[in-house]
Order: sequence, then structure tokens, then C-alpha cells
Amino acid sequence: MENGIKEYTPGTNRMDAFSDGVFAIVVTLLVLELRVPVLPENFSTQDVLRELLHLSPKFISFAMSFVIVAIFWVNHHQFFHSLEKTDRAMLWYNNLLLFWLSFVPFPTAFIGEHPVSMIPVMLYGAVLFFASVSFNLMLRHAVKSNLFQHTISDKVLRQSVKRGKIGPVIYFVSIISAFISVYISLAIFLLVPVFYFSPQKIVRIEE
Repeated sequence: MENGIKEYTPGTNRMDAFSDGVFAIVVTLLVLELRVPVLPENFSTQDVLRELLHLSPKFISFAMSFVIVAIFWVNHHQFFHSLEKTDRAMLWYNNLLLFWLSFVPFPTAFIGEHPVSMIPVMLYGAVLFFASVSFNLMLRHAVKSNLFQHTISDKVLRQSVKRGKIGPVIYFVSIISAFISVYISLAIFLLVPVFYFSPQKIVRIEE
């Protein structure tokens, strides 16, 4: 901002395109951790099943992270579809969100290798916590700076901001819960996406 003039950027097409590219890379990196098991030369059906069973934590961590990233993408798409304009600060809030989401493949691989170990579980929860905080900061900035379409009611925006606070709180609880039992944290990772499966309702237009 210079001389009291705030810089706005009309439209969000370039931000959408860049974000979609990052989301695509993230889900691609997730699946790259699923490698074909090494089998003996004269392997049996039992050998195959045993190796697949051994890989099951990786399959589960991949599926869990894929769903979580997909839900972030759906809500991200819904969010930017509701904006009338953006600004420089929003560009950087979006970059912050993408930073944490691009880090998701690492704790996913870590937790796939050590699914009931405290540190990998806490790291996974921490990454999701910071990603959800980033999304919430982006939403709050959009409301504060009047970036949403003028047809969206204040009531809907307040509901969205309130709903956005739940994710960071629950993911923070998942980090702390790992000290008590990693199974509590794992249950939280599985249940939170259910809550956020439907995108934030920020495009409702008043008649």
C-alpha cells in the first residue's frame, strides 16, 4: 500500500491455475510412495499377500492424505470462486497454504512406515494444523479486506469464519493426543475430513 492506496488484482484465474498445479503435484507425490514389493524369484500367493499386508499402512496413509488434500482443494476452489477480487496479501496467504500442503507427502510417507510411532503421528498432525491455520488466515483476510462478491451475506461469511476455526483446534488436539495414544490422533485424522467433506458455504446469495 502506498499513499493510502490498496493494490487489488481483478480476478483469481492465475492464482487458481498455480494452486491447481501445486495440488496436482502433491497428489502425484503421494502415490509415488506406493512401490511394487520386492518378491523372491519363485514367489507364492502367500508371499504376495504377505507383502501387500505389510504395505497396508502405506495404502491407508495414502488414501487418508489423498482425501484430506482433495477436501482442501474442493474448499479452496469454492473459496476462490466466491471472491470478486484479490490482493497482494491474499497471494502470500495462498502461498503459505500451498507450502504446507506441498509438505504433506513427507509425513504421509513417514506415518506409512511407522503408523503407531508418536513422532510421525505428531508431525502429520502438525502439518495439517498449519495448513488449516493457513486456510483460516486466508478466509479471515478475505472477509476483513472485502474481497468477497458483494452478493454474499455477512451472516454466511461469519458462519464460514466460525467453521474455519474448528479444523486448527482439532488438529492441535491430535498433536497433543499423541502423547496419550497415537490411536486417538489417527482417529482424528480419519474423522476431520468427514466434517469438511462439504465445502464451506460461502457462495450463498441473498435474494
